[in-house]
Amino acid sequence: MRVLEVGAGSGQIATTLAKHFDVTVFTLEPWFGGEHVQMRAADSGVWDRVVALKTKAQELPFAEATFHAAISIGSFEMIGDERPQALAEMVRVARPGAHVGVAEPMCLARTIPPEVAELDKAGAHGFEHHFRTVGWTAKLFEDAGLKVTQQIYFLDAWKWWIEYSPRTKEAERALIKLDGGRWLSLGMVVGQKPA
Repeated sequence: MRVLEVGAGSGQIATTLAKHFDVTVFTLEPWFGGEHVQMRAADSGVWDRVVALKTKAQELPFAEATFHAAISIGSFEMIGDERPQALAEMVRVARPGAHVGVAEPMCLARTIPPEVAELDKAGAHGFEHHFRTVGWTAKLFEDAGLKVTQQIYFLDAWKWWIEYSPRTKEAERALIKLDGGRWLSLGMVVGQKPA
Protein backbone atom coordinates (compact mmCIF):
# COMPACT_ATOMS: atom_id res chain seq x y z
CA MET A 1 0.00 0.00 0.00
CA ARG A 2 1.00 3.60 -0.63
CA VAL A 3 -0.08 6.19 1.96
CA LEU A 4 0.10 9.97 1.59
CA GLU A 5 0.74 11.91 4.80
CA VAL A 6 0.18 15.67 4.73
CA GLY A 7 2.49 17.25 7.31
CA ALA A 8 5.55 15.16 8.16
CA GLY A 9 6.50 16.95 11.35
CA SER A 10 9.20 14.86 13.03
CA GLY A 11 8.51 11.85 10.81
CA GLN A 12 7.18 9.80 13.72
CA ILE A 13 3.87 8.92 12.06
CA ALA A 14 5.34 8.02 8.68
CA THR A 15 8.02 5.87 10.31
CA THR A 16 5.52 4.13 12.58
CA LEU A 17 3.18 3.34 9.69
CA ALA A 18 6.02 2.02 7.53
CA LYS A 19 7.46 -0.09 10.33
CA HIS A 20 4.32 -1.60 11.83
CA PHE A 21 2.00 -1.80 8.83
CA ASP A 22 4.54 -2.48 6.06
CA VAL A 23 3.29 0.37 3.86
CA THR A 24 5.18 2.97 1.84
CA VAL A 25 4.52 6.48 3.10
CA PHE A 26 5.03 9.62 1.04
CA THR A 27 5.10 12.44 3.58
CA LEU A 28 5.08 16.17 2.95
CA GLU A 29 7.22 18.68 4.82
CA PRO A 30 6.87 22.00 2.98
CA TRP A 31 8.89 24.14 5.38
CA PHE A 32 11.91 22.16 6.53
CA GLY A 33 12.39 19.53 3.84
CA GLY A 34 12.66 15.89 4.70
CA GLU A 35 16.24 15.15 5.77
CA HIS A 36 15.30 14.69 9.44
CA VAL A 37 12.37 12.46 8.44
CA GLN A 38 14.59 10.28 6.24
CA MET A 39 17.15 9.99 9.06
CA ARG A 40 14.44 8.88 11.49
CA ALA A 41 13.17 6.32 8.97
CA ALA A 42 16.72 5.02 8.44
CA ASP A 43 17.24 4.70 12.21
CA SER A 44 14.03 2.62 12.34
CA GLY A 45 15.05 0.40 9.44
CA VAL A 46 12.39 1.68 7.04
CA TRP A 47 14.34 4.20 4.95
CA ASP A 48 13.15 2.42 1.80
CA ARG A 49 9.44 2.81 2.73
CA VAL A 50 9.38 6.49 3.75
CA VAL A 51 9.74 9.22 1.13
CA ALA A 52 9.83 12.76 2.52
CA LEU A 53 9.09 15.55 0.05
CA LYS A 54 9.39 19.32 0.37
CA THR A 55 6.06 20.17 -1.21
CA LYS A 56 2.63 21.51 -0.31
CA ALA A 57 -0.62 19.56 -0.20
CA GLN A 58 -2.20 22.24 -2.38
CA GLU A 59 0.20 21.35 -5.24
CA LEU A 60 0.68 17.58 -5.20
CA PRO A 61 3.04 16.24 -7.88
CA PHE A 62 1.27 12.88 -8.15
CA ALA A 63 -0.99 11.33 -10.75
CA GLU A 64 -4.65 10.69 -9.97
CA ALA A 65 -5.44 7.55 -7.95
CA THR A 66 -1.86 7.05 -6.70
CA PHE A 67 -2.56 6.37 -3.00
CA HIS A 68 -4.51 3.75 -1.06
CA ALA A 69 -5.06 6.26 1.78
CA ALA A 70 -4.35 9.91 2.59
CA ILE A 71 -3.99 11.27 6.12
CA SER A 72 -3.05 14.38 8.04
CA ILE A 73 -2.44 14.28 11.78
CA GLY A 74 -1.92 17.54 13.63
CA SER A 75 -1.07 19.52 10.50
CA PHE A 76 -4.13 20.19 8.35
CA GLU A 77 -5.19 23.28 10.30
CA MET A 78 -1.84 24.90 9.46
CA ILE A 79 -2.88 25.05 5.79
CA GLY A 80 -5.39 27.68 6.87
CA ASP A 81 -7.67 29.13 4.23
CA GLU A 82 -6.24 26.82 1.55
CA ARG A 83 -7.67 23.68 3.17
CA PRO A 84 -10.30 23.21 0.42
CA GLN A 85 -7.56 23.15 -2.25
CA ALA A 86 -5.39 20.81 -0.19
CA LEU A 87 -8.27 18.40 0.44
CA ALA A 88 -9.24 18.48 -3.24
CA GLU A 89 -5.69 17.41 -4.09
CA MET A 90 -5.72 14.67 -1.43
CA VAL A 91 -8.96 13.34 -2.92
CA ARG A 92 -7.60 13.59 -6.47
CA VAL A 93 -4.56 11.44 -5.72
CA ALA A 94 -6.54 8.90 -3.63
CA ARG A 95 -7.68 5.74 -5.36
CA PRO A 96 -11.40 5.02 -5.72
CA GLY A 97 -12.60 3.52 -2.43
CA ALA A 98 -9.65 4.99 -0.49
CA HIS A 99 -10.05 6.61 2.90
CA VAL A 100 -8.96 10.17 3.63
CA GLY A 101 -8.59 11.19 7.26
CA VAL A 102 -7.72 14.28 9.28
CA ALA A 103 -7.04 14.32 13.03
CA GLU A 104 -5.99 17.65 14.47
CA PRO A 105 -6.63 20.45 16.94
CA MET A 106 -10.19 21.65 16.42
CA CYS A 107 -12.66 23.79 18.32
CA LEU A 108 -16.05 22.94 19.74
CA ALA A 109 -19.17 24.43 18.17
CA ARG A 110 -19.42 27.33 20.59
CA THR A 111 -18.04 30.84 20.96
CA ILE A 112 -14.43 31.13 22.07
CA PRO A 113 -14.27 32.45 25.67
CA PRO A 114 -13.31 36.16 25.56
CA GLU A 115 -10.24 35.75 27.79
CA VAL A 116 -9.01 32.88 25.60
CA ALA A 117 -9.54 34.97 22.44
CA GLU A 118 -7.61 37.82 24.05
CA LEU A 119 -4.68 35.57 24.97
CA ASP A 120 -4.78 33.99 21.49
CA LYS A 121 -4.50 37.43 19.85
CA ALA A 122 -1.83 38.66 22.30
CA GLY A 123 0.33 35.61 21.61
CA ALA A 124 -0.34 35.65 17.84
CA HIS A 125 -1.17 31.91 17.99
CA GLY A 126 -3.91 32.09 15.37
CA PHE A 127 -6.04 29.38 17.03
CA GLU A 128 -9.27 31.33 16.54
CA HIS A 129 -8.45 31.92 12.88
CA HIS A 130 -7.28 28.39 12.04
CA PHE A 131 -9.26 25.96 14.20
CA ARG A 132 -12.58 24.67 12.90
CA THR A 133 -15.24 22.32 14.25
CA VAL A 134 -15.64 18.65 13.42
CA GLY A 135 -18.87 19.61 11.64
CA TRP A 136 -17.09 22.22 9.50
CA THR A 137 -14.43 19.68 8.56
CA ALA A 138 -17.04 17.02 7.77
CA LYS A 139 -18.80 19.46 5.43
CA LEU A 140 -15.47 20.22 3.77
CA PHE A 141 -15.07 16.47 3.18
CA GLU A 142 -18.56 16.16 1.74
CA ASP A 143 -17.98 19.17 -0.53
CA ALA A 144 -14.83 17.44 -1.80
CA GLY A 145 -16.88 14.40 -2.83
CA LEU A 146 -16.09 12.15 0.13
CA LYS A 147 -18.62 10.09 2.07
CA VAL A 148 -17.98 10.86 5.75
CA THR A 149 -17.61 7.58 7.64
CA GLN A 150 -16.51 8.96 11.02
CA GLN A 151 -16.51 12.32 12.79
CA ILE A 152 -15.61 12.60 16.46
CA TYR A 153 -14.16 14.80 19.15
CA PHE A 154 -11.71 13.22 21.58
CA LEU A 155 -13.04 13.60 25.12
CA ASP A 156 -10.87 15.65 27.47
CA ALA A 157 -8.54 16.37 24.56
CA TRP A 158 -7.15 19.50 26.16
CA LYS A 159 -5.78 17.44 29.09
CA TRP A 160 -4.09 15.07 26.66
CA TRP A 161 -2.70 18.06 24.77
CA ILE A 162 -1.04 19.36 27.94
CA GLU A 163 0.18 16.01 29.22
CA TYR A 164 1.47 14.39 26.05
CA SER A 165 2.71 17.29 24.00
CA PRO A 166 5.99 18.41 25.55
CA ARG A 167 6.95 20.36 22.42
CA THR A 168 4.01 22.73 22.92
CA LYS A 169 5.29 26.22 23.62
CA GLU A 170 4.69 27.50 27.15
CA ALA A 171 2.48 30.35 25.87
CA GLU A 172 0.29 27.82 24.03
CA ARG A 173 0.14 25.61 27.12
CA ALA A 174 -1.07 28.61 29.13
CA LEU A 175 -3.81 29.25 26.57
CA ILE A 176 -4.88 25.60 26.58
CA LYS A 177 -5.01 25.56 30.40
CA LEU A 178 -6.97 28.81 30.50
CA ASP A 179 -9.50 27.40 28.04
CA GLY A 180 -9.85 24.19 30.05
CA GLY A 181 -11.74 22.35 27.33
CA ARG A 182 -14.45 24.99 26.92
CA TRP A 183 -13.60 25.70 23.26
CA LEU A 184 -10.39 23.86 22.31
CA SER A 185 -10.43 20.18 21.45
CA LEU A 186 -8.97 17.55 19.16
CA GLY A 187 -11.12 15.99 16.50
CA MET A 188 -11.07 13.51 13.67
CA VAL A 189 -12.95 13.22 10.40
CA VAL A 190 -12.62 10.26 8.01
CA GLY A 191 -14.16 10.06 4.57
CA GLN A 192 -14.18 7.56 1.74
CA LYS A 193 -13.74 8.34 -1.95
CA PRO A 194 -16.49 6.78 -4.06
CA ALA A 195 -15.47 3.53 -5.73
